[in-house]
Amino acid sequence: MEPRDARAPPARLTRRILLVVALVVLPVTGALSARPRRYEVDGHSMGPALRPGDLVATGWFPFRDHWHRPGRFERWVVALPDGTAGLKRIVGLPGETVAVIDGDLHAGADAVLKPPAILAEVASPVGPRRRLGAGETVWSLPATPILDDDPDEPDGQTRVLLPVRDAGFAGIVHVGAIGTARVRARVGPFTVTWRLESVGRHAVVAGRLDGHVVAAAWLVPPGDAWDGRSCLPAAAPARWDVTRPWPRSLPDADSMAAPSLGLDLVATDVAGAAAIGDVAVWRDVLYRPAVAGGARWSLDGDAHLALGDRPVTSRDSRHFGPLPRAALRHRVHGPVSP
Repeated sequence: MEPRDARAPPARLTRRILLVVALVVLPVTGALSARPRRYEVDGHSMGPALRPGDLVATGWFPFRDHWHRPGRFERWVVALPDGTAGLKRIVGLPGETVAVIDGDLHAGADAVLKPPAILAEVASPVGPRRRLGAGETVWSLPATPILDDDPDEPDGQTRVLLPVRDAGFAGIVHVGAIGTARVRARVGPFTVTWRLESVGRHAVVAGRLDGHVVAAAWLVPPGDAWDGRSCLPAAAPARWDVTRPWPRSLPDADSMAAPSLGLDLVATDVAGAAAIGDVAVWRDVLYRPAVAGGARWSLDGDAHLALGDRPVTSRDSRHFGPLPRAALRHRVHGPVSP
């Protein structure tokens, strides 16, 4: 008979050891897998909202993205055909036929209209913001040619600049007394009027976008009125207040110039209680077909069309085609703090 200490531990002791290990390891592993993942932005293809060195993050429990159905305009970390990872925006969904027509995205026969919150991420500024002086109640800009120049384009690259018809403005209207201030936005032949009844800073945004005239006004929260790198004020909403198709019957329907724009402070209940502050001009992203590729894609099966927000600096589905669902790894948002 062997001494008791030399014998193998009882089976129940082994089970206890395994249970203790599981109780320690599994919560730690679960906590690590639940934490958001972070990725560093490399390149300018998702500008102007994201720049090299920025961090983007998934939500909590990032493994759930495996079962999430990608939505239009979501940003995803994707597996590229060359084996690397990239950050792109999903613009075409399974079952659709997506095309680039005159710089706009079309799904089937309809242009894909960006909501204000997405425009805030992809629109580029046209010149610096202008601050109106005391007593100025009218801002205007005549119909003007705007080109798709890119300040972050690589040095030494030469290309022909194309006109951008989709453009508009974003302004801040300060209301300092309880009452009613009426403001009017002008986009080409269209006008939209709002009654601003709350004290505070109101954003007013209007323009031509994706075959429509669009307009929205909202109350800007405390803090910086302008949302960092965006040319729209902070807290852009998910929907436009006004969307109307841009009629093809207009005399200038085929003009390549951006529409005339204007913002007027029409009237106030209390004299001097409202004023126009800063006004910025924006232009929409102009999608271009790839140099050696097509401009129309049929998204069969689980295929998704993934594009960059700056077509000139992005290598995306225009070059290598749609991506299968398995190539879409994680939804991300950002930039986030280090």
